[in-house]
Amino acid sequence: MAGSKFGKMVAIGALAGAVISMFDRNTRNSMMSSAKKLGADVRYYAKNPDILQWKVRDQVDKYKALADQFSSDKQYLTDKAAELKELTPTVKGLVEDTKEAFTDSKDMIMQAKDEYKDIASKPLEGTDKTFVPEKAYEDGSVDGEAAKN
Repeated sequence: MAGSKFGKMVAIGALAGAVISMFDRNTRNSMMSSAKKLGADVRYYAKNPDILQWKVRDQVDKYKALADQFSSDKQYLTDKAAELKELTPTVKGLVEDTKEAFTDSKDMIMQAKDEYKDIASKPLEGTDKTFVPEKAYEDGSVDGEAAKN
């Protein structure tokens, strides 16, 4: 019983709101023109039901096409997500391999640099002079430290 009272009160409140809003001239004029247009439309479609039927079918076809497009887009995105899930381990492996290759390259460069230092710091055959003076290592001109400063 409480539910029926609620519905009644909501309907009465809406009706009271509509009546009160009709006290405004602009609202009355707007409602009158809307009601006249609605009446004209009803009369037109009552005389021409085939046009109404055509318009309804056209709207239904548009919504069906929209639903089909949505379904197609959903399937495409689902397929791409599955493909991405499959590719993720491959890409992860590729990134790890690339990182490892760069790390190995860095290690090889550092090793070659150390070997160069060893070779360059040994005296040349038949002399007591080194290929690169120790001072060059100290001021960083051999290691590239001077270029950074």
